[in-house]
Amino acid sequence: MSGPPQPDPPEGVEALAAEYVLGLLTEPELRHFETLLVRDAGLRQEVASWQACFAALTADIPEAAPPEDLWPRIEARLHGPVRAALWRQLLPYLLGAVAAAGIAWAALVSDVLTPGSAGPELQARLVAAAQGIALRADYAPRGHSLTVTRESGEVPVDRALELWLLSDSAGAPISLGVLGGEAVTSLALAPALRAQLPGATLAISEEPPSGSATGRPSGPVIALGQLAPL
Repeated sequence: MSGPPQPDPPEGVEALAAEYVLGLLTEPELRHFETLLVRDAGLRQEVASWQACFAALTADIPEAAPPEDLWPRIEARLHGPVRAALWRQLLPYLLGAVAAAGIAWAALVSDVLTPGSAGPELQARLVAAAQGIALRADYAPRGHSLTVTRESGEVPVDRALELWLLSDSAGAPISLGVLGGEAVTSLALAPALRAQLPGATLAISEEPPSGSATGRPSGPVIALGQLAPL
């Protein structure tokens, strides 16, 4: 006796959103998709829905200390030569939430998605290739702070980089602060902003030293990155 029919694999933008959440997009695909995210609230909602869908697979799995070799095994699986082809084959089963392969994957990464009762730590990478600047944004829930580290490149003379939050609940970009010449900037966030961070997109614009005077990015947006659990 055959089981219930499996759902058809997603296509188009819906499939891209799912693959974005799973980390399957190539570097060019990722840059293009994050460009779409900044101006398409519906697409950001699609990404948030996929994140909730995949995270729900771990809801009934109790917390456990991961073995020391867990992360090397995850990296080996993610970055192997057949990574994309394998995950594309498993995607319909993840959608149905009934396939053994999907459950096994959820068990493997459950502690990565939900590492503590205070919520997951989040990270985003923002690369401005034309300016030669690479930044990393880290959010620590227990510290209520967002730390931005400039990993490479220099801020243009007489200019500053301003960090913006793009989320479904915000009608317009929200400035999180100006990043000056320091390599590391720590930004304290109000509770209302902290609640919007999971799955939100961060943007970097080039502004005057004091930041944008309009409340919106007044200079070019040079980098985008989505906050995702570590």
